[in-house]
Amino acid sequence: MKRVINASERVQKKYEDGRAKIAEAGKLLQDADRHAEENASKIAELSSKLAEAEKAAVDAEEARVAAEEAKEAVLWSRATELEEAKRKAIAEYRSTEECTALLDLIYRFKGLKVDKKLNLNFLRDPPLLPEKGTEEMVEETLGRM
Repeated sequence: MKRVINASERVQKKYEDGRAKIAEAGKLLQDADRHAEENASKIAELSSKLAEAEKAAVDAEEARVAAEEAKEAVLWSRATELEEAKRKAIAEYRSTEECTALLDLIYRFKGLKVDKKLNLNFLRDPPLLPEKGTEEMVEETLGRM
């Protein structure tokens, strides 16, 4: 009988040890579930932050492209305005007495006849005075003015 009682006590102890191990495993499972839920919420939070960061990056790139296009448009507009102002200034200068006198000098120095058409692009690339032009010719022309 003593053997049976000892055997019964050993079985009882193994049973209680098994239950303790099961309880401990249950607690570990609960802790693991809790950590998994926390990690899942952190993952969801980080995923949303990543999506926001990606959207911000795309918005920033779009803003950079728009700014670049606006800059190009402003530069193009400014270049057009400058070209128009240049044309206007040249046209205004060509209608002055000074331009008329210069044209007269050029006609005389080059030996051209007034009825021939003269290339008026001399303002961009002024021609060299010919060797036969003299100071008397310049003074004579200035005296007529």
